[in-house]
Amino acid sequence: MAAPQRAVFLDRDGTLLDETGYLADPGELKLLDGIAAALRRLRQGSFFLCVVTNQSGIARGLFDEADLDRIHRRMQEKLAAAGVSLDAILHCPHHPDHGSQPLRKRCLCRKPAPGMLLEAASRFGLDLPNSWSIGDSGRDLEASRRAGVSGRILVLTGKGKATLKELSAAELEATHVVPNLATAVETILTADTFDGEGLRST
Repeated sequence: MAAPQRAVFLDRDGTLLDETGYLADPGELKLLDGIAAALRRLRQGSFFLCVVTNQSGIARGLFDEADLDRIHRRMQEKLAAAGVSLDAILHCPHHPDHGSQPLRKRCLCRKPAPGMLLEAASRFGLDLPNSWSIGDSGRDLEASRRAGVSGRILVLTGKGKATLKELSAAELEATHVVPNLATAVETILTADTFDGEGLRST
């Protein structure tokens, strides 16, 4: 049996893509500057690249699964043109207060719940304690913590600057705060192993 693989879990909007609210049109999709180059560096480091994204726009009726699939295919096409790809994209379509059944519910996959990360680990054989997550919100950080991901990074793109102001002292202590994805990748590649007490520099 193959050993579990280290992963980097990536939020989508505000981390990889320009934050536009509820993105429903593939033509409006825009990668943030430097994203493809940063992902190529992670790929060279043999990380499994997995996007985990809340997409309550489906529950809200703003777009449907087919629309979301077109958006994600467009994102993959843009990345492929720049020489990189994502290994998996998982999304949560639910919302606890909007839409109708079965989309209106308190699920286990909507971040800050850890369900998408746990599902990815189960499906793809991922090593959560030796993995990283990158996102721009407190929900990203909390989902990763609850899933047992040891390396947690807040980027100051998207909602990141507002999120930073809301973090407690304990959360700040457990979080790497960086300007953007490129700097997050540098953090990972220069300190990417863990011991029983947490991060250990290489």
